[in-house]
This record gives sequence, structure tokens and C-alpha cells, in this order.
Amino acid sequence: MSKILEVKTVEPAALSPKGTAVYLSLSKRTISSLIADGALIAKQSGGRTLVDFESVKKYYGGLPVKTVSASIPNAPRLSSRVRHTVAPARPAQGPGVARVKRRVRRR
Repeated sequence: MSKILEVKTVEPAALSPKGTAVYLSLSKRTISSLIADGALIAKQSGGRTLVDFESVKKYYGGLPVKTVSASIPNAPRLSSRVRHTVAPARPAQGPGVARVKRRVRRR
């Protein structure tokens, strides 16, 4: 006779700000901002801050779904070190004509 074991998980009532940051893949500073904005509910227990787990799930559930846009085939890829800026038009080029400058950031 085979027995099947059922494992039940218990959700926590609250998480630390650091645990909340790990759970949502955000920074601790972002968690602090969300608490200050009222998006997450936090309570104080002695010197410890506890973030309500239900408010964390509600926040995550309210985030929009990521939509993937189609990329343009054969589009040139820019290096992360190249920054494009628009320079003012030169008088020789005539009014309203702007040129694009490419600058390479140095590390």
C-alpha cells in the first residue's frame, strides 16, 4: 500500500523589509518608498519593521502585465557605451536641421 504525503505551506503573516525586497526582486530602498507611499502596509514591533504579506501580494497582483513588443529585424544595435545627443543646427545647414552627435563614454 502506497501512502501519498501532502505538504502544506504556511504563508507568513509579515516579512522584513529585506525579505520583502528579495520576494519582489526590488531594492530595500524601493520597499521603503512603497511603505512611505502607502502601497505596502508596515507595522512596528519593538525596533523591527514588519511588512504585511497580504499587502505585498496585493501590490504584486496590481502590477501590469509586461507586453513584449516585436523588435525590428536587422536594426542596428547600440553599444551601452554610446550615447546619442541632438546638437543644435549649424547656420551652414540651414534652419531647423539638427545633427546627431555620437559620444562614447569612457570607463
